[in-house]
Amino acid sequence: MAGPAIRMIELARQMHDEFDITVFSPYGGENKFQLTESDKFHVIVGASRSELMEIAQRADVLFIQANVLKQYPRLGRMEKFLIVDLYDPYLFSLLVQYQDDPATASSSYRLMHQVLEKHMLTADFFVCASERQRDYWIGRFCALGRVDPAMYKFDPSLRKLIDVAAFGLSEQMPEKSGKGLRTDFKQITDKDFVLLWGGGVWDWFDPLTVIKAVSQLSHKRDDIKLVFMGIKSPNPKVPLMQMAVKAQSLAAELGVLNKSVFFSEQWIPYEQRVNYLLEADAAVSAHYDLIETRFSFRTRILDYLWAGLPILTTGGDQLAEMIDARQAGIAIDYEDISGWAAAIEKLADDGTFKNACAANSSQLAKEFYWSKSAQPLKKFCRAPYHTPAFEKVTMPSIVERAHAVYSRGGKELVLKRIKELSKDLLK
Repeated sequence: MAGPAIRMIELARQMHDEFDITVFSPYGGENKFQLTESDKFHVIVGASRSELMEIAQRADVLFIQANVLKQYPRLGRMEKFLIVDLYDPYLFSLLVQYQDDPATASSSYRLMHQVLEKHMLTADFFVCASERQRDYWIGRFCALGRVDPAMYKFDPSLRKLIDVAAFGLSEQMPEKSGKGLRTDFKQITDKDFVLLWGGGVWDWFDPLTVIKAVSQLSHKRDDIKLVFMGIKSPNPKVPLMQMAVKAQSLAAELGVLNKSVFFSEQWIPYEQRVNYLLEADAAVSAHYDLIETRFSFRTRILDYLWAGLPILTTGGDQLAEMIDARQAGIAIDYEDISGWAAAIEKLADDGTFKNACAANSSQLAKEFYWSKSAQPLKKFCRAPYHTPAFEKVTMPSIVERAHAVYSRGGKELVLKRIKELSKDLLK
């Protein structure tokens, strides 16, 4: 599972102590299955459209990701209480993904812009991953007319419109359950210092700088190893991205492929990722100076915190700022090869510093438990509501403006405003 599926499953696990929960995914191909974790929690994968509609009709509240109405528009017309998950501001990712293909970029962006807007105009309640994201979404809601006098009267904090449900992590400490990266990659020994790239290689990431830094270090030492845990999304609709191809090509070109840099061709199953995390010495995440970076919430970072790993990351996003401020690792400038090489050596050679970062990482993890992330959803589901009706924002008519002036200052203020307007027209 990738981030969106993990998020739905884990939030459902937190919710089913109070509510009957069914998690549905149409994807699964030949692997259609149902999983019953308890009499109040069911997972259905690979079922049909009609089965989804039957499940939705029985539900009181629907919780969907921000692209679902494109494929299943009927869900938005069921008059159910509807929650949309805005944790992924995906329009920014599209700008990066198709930047070299103007025709596809324009078509995809305009299509998904309309899809996103449809969700933002339809649902009653929304959640996102961080306060920074929430600021962004509130701006968009203002532009759409959803933040109006009626909404302000309903809730001046706007928490009833959109709240934060961060991507979380388990309160249960990670435990090894099988073979890990040191078994899967025979070239890696117990004496090596292993850096783990714990997720996919998407076009908005910068694996190239990290590979170059490891290559630079390989000329003077052979104990630094970099492992990419997966290069292609398990979602069949997400293609292998160009950055994954570039990363493998660069490693081969520099002569470090399968020597200092390793790629897992298969996506590591969610339940088995812990074995890779616990065999790593540190974790890495690198990206470019993009608008996508500023509003991102790197889900892989949560796994790093859960495993108590020291973290090396490019700065610029909210989690990177927290890691740097809490000394859970090192935040490095964009595309700074020398900075990355120095940071890697610092962790590899300074055991005291590495252990301190690991301890701080574990401490920071406590702020992101799934039980905390689920609270806004629980609050809504305990007493669901429809937010106030709204209309597209238009200019008020002359009559409306006159009425507003009269309500503030009576006849005298109306006459005053007429005189002022007359003077302006004569200028």
